[in-house]
Amino acid sequence: MKKLFASVLVGAMMLMGTNAFAQLSVGGGYINSTETSTYTVGNTSTSSKADLNGFYVGGQYNIKLVKGLGIAPGLYFSGLFGKRTDNYYITTGEAKFTELSVNVPVNVNYTFELGRDFNLIAYAGPNFQYGVSCKGTYALANTTTTTNYYDEDHKRNPFNIYIGGGVGIQAGPFQVILGYDHSLTNMIKMDNVKVGRSQIKIGAGYAF
Repeated sequence: MKKLFASVLVGAMMLMGTNAFAQLSVGGGYINSTETSTYTVGNTSTSSKADLNGFYVGGQYNIKLVKGLGIAPGLYFSGLFGKRTDNYYITTGEAKFTELSVNVPVNVNYTFELGRDFNLIAYAGPNFQYGVSCKGTYALANTTTTTNYYDEDHKRNPFNIYIGGGVGIQAGPFQVILGYDHSLTNMIKMDNVKVGRSQIKIGAGYAF
């Protein structure tokens, strides 16, 4: 997965630099994420959900292929925050959760002209994510403990792939985007645990 993420990042950077008709856009917004964990012991499965909120910020190059159709590799930084309880970890109890990650989406998009300098945009594609930091802060027995979820005890996977899509409106250089992502990979490296995530993104951007 690490080699895959590096290959996608290099490929995206090469695409950004090889097309004279690429349009840069930058932006950011709000993320609402629901993470579902299923813990199986024998024939018994227990599920729990964590509601996370956060942000994303970054940019992308929209490379025009033919009229209306384009491909947009991007580079974004995101953060998610919330509270969670994971009964399959050695440390139990409610934790204050913090995740920071780098994301490389590669979206195919189509632009529908609605009027002069006013367009509807639809897009879909994969998003490759690398987790920079993922921590939980527990308050147990009057003490506070901070845990790294990427360590050998917790086995959280820093490399994940999402598939998603969305729509947006562009008026002149200004953009408003509504998107949805769903994880394709198990976000934890345990045989008896499955962790998945779905999230909604609302943001604004500026196209140069």
